[in-house]
Amino acid sequence: MYSQLRERIRLLRARLDNAAPVAEIRAESQLFVTPAPVCDRLVMLAEISNRDHILEPSAGTGAILRAIRDTAPEAMCDAVESNSGLVRYLRENFNGVRVQCGDFMEWQPVQYYSRIIMNPPFSHGQDIRHILRAFSLLRPGGVLVAVCLNGPRQQEKLLPFSDIREELPRGTFAYTRVPTMIIRLRA
Repeated sequence: MYSQLRERIRLLRARLDNAAPVAEIRAESQLFVTPAPVCDRLVMLAEISNRDHILEPSAGTGAILRAIRDTAPEAMCDAVESNSGLVRYLRENFNGVRVQCGDFMEWQPVQYYSRIIMNPPFSHGQDIRHILRAFSLLRPGGVLVAVCLNGPRQQEKLLPFSDIREELPRGTFAYTRVPTMIIRLRA
């Protein structure tokens, strides 16, 4: 048993030694990759279809985009990301997704969206501001699903408008024990 475990560790180390980083990420960027089960839940709650026009305003490494593509491969997708290295990665790996490089809070879209799925930055109430900004970009009848901090300000500002709230277990996001939740808002 130990020899099998040692061999697996050796193989994993070899893979890591040969891996190239996707992009340089600064610590203050607040990039916390959304785990696949959370991405799948976000997409399910958004009730997406191939007819939707979907926005991912904090695209990061594309975890949510991957879940969108797995569920609705023909849906039109736009993504916004501020890290130019990640933008390059997204453009190379997500054909058909229009990826914009910039600050979502300053970005000016050319149309409204039927679905918005997001995991915005959390610090200093940024999640609230990002979610409210994203909500303003929904078409009538549209759906926004987001991960956000599960704190008193979020509960005060966002829960009155949400039809679904699901608490996520502490530690859902790597290296953090921050309380988080998924919310859904309908336009």
